[in-house]
Amino acid sequence: MVQARSLVLATLVAASAAVAGDPAAAEQPPAHHHGTASLQVSLDGRALQISFEGPSDNVLGFEHAPRTDAQKQVVARADQQLKQPGQLFGIPPAAQCQAQPARVDMKLPEAGAGETHSEIEAEWRWECGNPAALVDLDVGGLFRSFPRLRQVKADVVTARGQKTAVLKPGAARLKLSA
Repeated sequence: MVQARSLVLATLVAASAAVAGDPAAAEQPPAHHHGTASLQVSLDGRALQISFEGPSDNVLGFEHAPRTDAQKQVVARADQQLKQPGQLFGIPPAAQCQAQPARVDMKLPEAGAGETHSEIEAEWRWECGNPAALVDLDVGGLFRSFPRLRQVKADVVTARGQKTAVLKPGAARLKLSA
């Protein structure tokens, strides 16, 4: 079910890029830029889902396999932070949303692989008792937890419409309505 929703979300986001007049954007993967990441936000019935993708440097401060004990601790700490969506996102209490277990995938290269780029993907899901109260979402916790992250491009798909927004540390409130 989660995979089906992810497929629907990806299709809708690609379609929204094509409809917005940029058919090439619908076919290209997101560019790898330090300091930037992307969020895909969907509200489908009572289910709120947020997917994150960005360079490992934004979260860890490096993109290689951890080489030292300190770097291994950074990876473990980041993994724990990403698994605590209540610290990353501010959801209106009136929406009565209950977080589900997070999925975090740190795509770090193997030690000695010589790779210079790596990504982190995370997915969070909530079941909401009053989804009509989800008028906005505060992503300020994401910026506070990972200060190397400077900008997030958010694609939103809800029954109310689709939109894209660019969020920054000082402007981290995402309106969920079109």
